[in-house]
Amino acid sequence: MIAVVTLSQHFAPAELPGAVRAALGKPLRRAAPLTRLALAGALACLPAECRQRPTALLWQSTSGPRLETLVLLDEMRVDGEPLPYDFLATQPAIAAAQIQAVLPGLQSAMHLPLDSEGAANWSLLLALAVGWLADGRYEQVLCAQIDHWADAASGHWLALSRTPLENSSLRLQLVNKATGDALADTPDLPARLADWLASGAGPTLSLRSPAAPRLAVEFARLQSTRHRHVRIRF
Repeated sequence: MIAVVTLSQHFAPAELPGAVRAALGKPLRRAAPLTRLALAGALACLPAECRQRPTALLWQSTSGPRLETLVLLDEMRVDGEPLPYDFLATQPAIAAAQIQAVLPGLQSAMHLPLDSEGAANWSLLLALAVGWLADGRYEQVLCAQIDHWADAASGHWLALSRTPLENSSLRLQLVNKATGDALADTPDLPARLADWLASGAGPTLSLRSPAAPRLAVEFARLQSTRHRHVRIRF
């Protein structure tokens, strides 16, 4: 069984540096909004005692590096001289290096760029995470959709662990068949999952993605245990 933590965060851009400072206990200097969002979410998902465990980060984004790359190209067309540090600071490898400084267990990070606003591929992230945990490659995997725009910033997270975390609200396991109502594969899946848990509606809930038609993710309540459970089918 794999324990799961759900988390959704929303910030006004001006609030983001303060939120990261509160989480770290100190300001994070010269960091892009992408990195600040990733740090705020990762630290909220993982208690301090879990941050040295072998960890992987799988995150997807419509904005972030893709948006900054378009800004860079616009600057080159107009001025011919881009600001290289501003561009480099948004790249996933730089974000991972800054995150590892406060999350020492981070051993791997993978970024999935998305083509259009409102797109997501949680089914792919969860499939990778479950496989890595089953193989014993990591003890925990953080899956996230992170986006920052001119007027808003958001991070939606599913943290998967081979051992229950103190803030775990779900568990998951592989099953042979998915049943029940279905959710679309959208950026805010963790928030919608949390709403489903709070509502008490229906015994099962499935995630089905057009990007992976042969992959079904089934969320199921197990009333006989202290924790609710999530079941995933490949």
